[in-house]
Amino acid sequence: MANEQTSNPEVALPNEAHAMKRLLLILTCSCLFGHHHAFSADANEAVEPAVMGPSTIDLFEGRSLDAWNVPSDHWHVGDEGIVGSTGTEKLGVPEWLYTKQQFSDFEFTCELKMTGDNRRNSGIYYRVKPFHFEGYKHFEAASGYEFDAGYPGRNKKNNWGSLGDWYARPSLRVYADQAIIAQTYKPEAWNRVTIRACENRLEYWINGIKVLDYRDNDPKGSREGLIGFQIHDRTVMKIVFRKIRVRPLESKN
Repeated sequence: MANEQTSNPEVALPNEAHAMKRLLLILTCSCLFGHHHAFSADANEAVEPAVMGPSTIDLFEGRSLDAWNVPSDHWHVGDEGIVGSTGTEKLGVPEWLYTKQQFSDFEFTCELKMTGDNRRNSGIYYRVKPFHFEGYKHFEAASGYEFDAGYPGRNKKNNWGSLGDWYARPSLRVYADQAIIAQTYKPEAWNRVTIRACENRLEYWINGIKVLDYRDNDPKGSREGLIGFQIHDRTVMKIVFRKIRVRPLESKN
């Protein structure tokens, strides 16, 4: 996640049936395609993709970082998975661990756990093309989509499960429904994230519950690029990723 300018070993799923009922009610009764909520009313596919099969790529195969371009020693293989840590000092600028391979249409899943201070902040980026960002600081930033895994920002919204392209298109910020996030997201515990990107349709699941379904009709929307994990500046934090898989999809065209 970018700085807010606008806007248990296994994952536990308590009260999942209740959360699904809430989701289905929202999908049936809501047509809120605005800046804050985006649920697709047409052909909604509520079932989380398994991200398995012959074409699936294990991005942590052999418990190594061979599939990744490692930018610094802030990233390493730990006992539980891939670790991104600021250590005891805050970073000057955000930092990303990117895949070596680019992806266009795909299904992706991983489990992650984040701890740290009350500014801890991360995200899963995809279809990324790094570029020189000249915002509050100058650095190589991610131009592409983000599944936000950040701590609630100044507006007190839970950023978890929101979608953005903050560095390149800061006006794009689509929030998942806060009631559903409250049911599904478990702070400082393992959370399973699943993303499906198919052409301009972007779908998010947290712990098996669909939280967002958005179609980006902006011609500037990215269609291909790297997958990346982030550790942020201005925080002392640690994040761990495990069970990281991606399955490329054939384009509908």
